[in-house]
Amino acid sequence: MSLTDTAPRTGTTPPTDAPSAAAAPPSGLPPALGGTRGLVDGGLPPLLFVAVNAVAGAQTTRPTALAAAIGAAATTGLGIVALRLIRRESLRQALGGLAGLTVAVLFAAGSGEARGFFLPGILVDAAYGAVFAGSALIGYPLVGTLYGWLYRRRDWRDDPRLRRLFVLATFGWSAVFAVRAGVQALLYREDLPGLLAVGKLLLGWPLTLAAVALTLAAVGRATRRSAAAAA
Repeated sequence: MSLTDTAPRTGTTPPTDAPSAAAAPPSGLPPALGGTRGLVDGGLPPLLFVAVNAVAGAQTTRPTALAAAIGAAATTGLGIVALRLIRRESLRQALGGLAGLTVAVLFAAGSGEARGFFLPGILVDAAYGAVFAGSALIGYPLVGTLYGWLYRRRDWRDDPRLRRLFVLATFGWSAVFAVRAGVQALLYREDLPGLLAVGKLLLGWPLTLAAVALTLAAVGRATRRSAAAAA
């Protein structure tokens, strides 16, 4: 037996079951949300659509006003993509907004009504609400799946506290989508495209950012409690 075998160890290697650095709660919003750029890329074309439709509708026929509004929204969407290209910025939000804009324009042109522009968004929100609620009911909450993907955490299913939290958070997100779809559906039924644009904007990014902040705060608390319990 050598001296090195009998000498006491002076290192501070943590035990294998200690929480790793990856278990630290996330800070800040995930970059996938897009921030202010995403708000502009997705929100400006619908606002211009409603503004042009309202102004032109007071001076010309309804079909002509709708055509002008569609042209203004489409031009704005393409202009945003061109601007991002010129400035060599990420095209993720711009292209996503342009794809959604294309579908909205097709709905508006097909229905011949300005409110048709907002119908795809209402249907998508309703579908999201149903899918999120369904995932929580079957025990595979989508909020947990997205959390694991965004922050490279695949071990959340091993923590009962996090599992319960993600089920509740997924039901919460389902309620967010349901409120968004329900309010806009009422405005759609009343044929109020101006309020639909305002509702789409207010119930879009502000509500989403508030829900994200609450979710991350709850995840942070649960992660810290799990780390303390494992220590």
